[in-house]
Amino acid sequence: MPENQQHELPLFPTQALLKIERSGRLFLVPTTHGEVFDSQFAPEPTPLSELPDIERWTQFYLISVLEILAGRRPLHQIARNTHRFTYNSIANRIGTIRDLPKIKSIHRHQPIEGVIEMTTVLVFKSRVRALITRFEGVDRRWLCTELELL
Repeated sequence: MPENQQHELPLFPTQALLKIERSGRLFLVPTTHGEVFDSQFAPEPTPLSELPDIERWTQFYLISVLEILAGRRPLHQIARNTHRFTYNSIANRIGTIRDLPKIKSIHRHQPIEGVIEMTTVLVFKSRVRALITRFEGVDRRWLCTELELL
């Protein structure tokens, strides 16, 4: 890239981001999966103090997703807290697990404020699998932006 050209990251021009950006700390830029938003309607990062308790919330979400994948719960129940891209991915996998697994362990990691990455170890009869998820705190709620069953 030539020296006189500047490369700018596509940020949402919100007051919250501007304050955090000036402090020099890392901050959440909400995942969009390629969607374009008008700046007035773009998702806004939410501080942890304004979000639901992450342990209880992620456990409930995890159980809901497993029941949906097993065909025992309607998909629309997670619509509000799931990014459209991830929601469609889950919709395409309904019925891919037959029996509900046992949850062996849940590992949560917070790389930056407002982001939780979670790895859940699941036991399906004689097989062990991992469910990988990412949650972002936007618009005063947790939003699942990535979900993959390995």
